[in-house]
Amino acid sequence: MAKKNPFDKEHPSKIPFSELVELIGTKCDYKFCIIDDTIDDELMELAAQHNINLKGYKHVIETSGIQYSQNRHGNKSGDRTPLSLEDYMLIPFIIRNRDKVSFSPSKTASREKNVILYMKKIGYQYVYVEEIRNGKNKSLAFKSFRKRETESPSDERG
Repeated sequence: MAKKNPFDKEHPSKIPFSELVELIGTKCDYKFCIIDDTIDDELMELAAQHNINLKGYKHVIETSGIQYSQNRHGNKSGDRTPLSLEDYMLIPFIIRNRDKVSFSPSKTASREKNVILYMKKIGYQYVYVEEIRNGKNKSLAFKSFRKRETESPSDERG
């Protein structure tokens, strides 16, 4: 029997973010976590500049998104700076304490969705991307996450 998407339920179940991260590598495609159910004023204003109202939205992450990110940027991906489980635990902090946030349309072959990019330097430069999902389950959903080495002042060339 196929698992039902928890968003189909009237009151979706919540699981702790740390538990969601531990599910990486499982087949739990519909497990998800609400990591923050408030949208701050700066984000509301940024979206309003693009004629989007984020009232009632929440930040969510699905296991499938983490699995996708692990395949592209995880330890076995060949990425120069692979993501670790500890990096995923930084996502709520990055959302709330970002250095920069920007808005961008994202176009894929099958659809066009607006995305929000959060940037934060914490030793590495982190970029976290959320897709704006409209409809009855208003959410800002995990789309992509990566980290890159930052240049130290001694590495800069004059």
